[in-house]
Amino acid sequence: MATKNGRGPWVRPLAAGVVLGAFLAPGLQALAEQTYTWGEQYRSIPARYQKLIDDSELAFTKRDARASADSLTNDFSWYTFNDAGPVEMVRGKEATRERLEAFFASPLWTDNNSRVHRLGMVDNILVQVEIDNLNTDKGMQAKTSLHVYEFRSGKRFRETVFYPVPE
Repeated sequence: MATKNGRGPWVRPLAAGVVLGAFLAPGLQALAEQTYTWGEQYRSIPARYQKLIDDSELAFTKRDARASADSLTNDFSWYTFNDAGPVEMVRGKEATRERLEAFFASPLWTDNNSRVHRLGMVDNILVQVEIDNLNTDKGMQAKTSLHVYEFRSGKRFRETVFYPVPE
């Protein structure tokens, strides 16, 4: 249906919508700039940490305890959380190297087929999921854990590992 001026009844509402949109667009754009897809702002790893993380991961997959220890601070500490609660596994760079040597030599660690899923990084804290294949008394089993690595002075300062507890 045409109006007196020959335009349809939808012209005024459309024009009003365009004008209103022009006023709202800057506010909506500012809101969109503050809204992220989950975790997007934490997905990248700063260059100052990337080489350290890559070198440490490579040393671990090669079972090189000495190279693994080179990436640690002297007062490095390693904690685990499981159904028994929190436990400090080891403290100190050299004690950690010795523990890694024993771990790599044990029949538990027979497969270098670990998978790592980096979830994100906040400042000096890296969060990732690790799936290790371990030779247990029940045969080869995948063990999934959540790792939180903290860095200080260009080295790994603390590692906290969370193992899922059955509900």
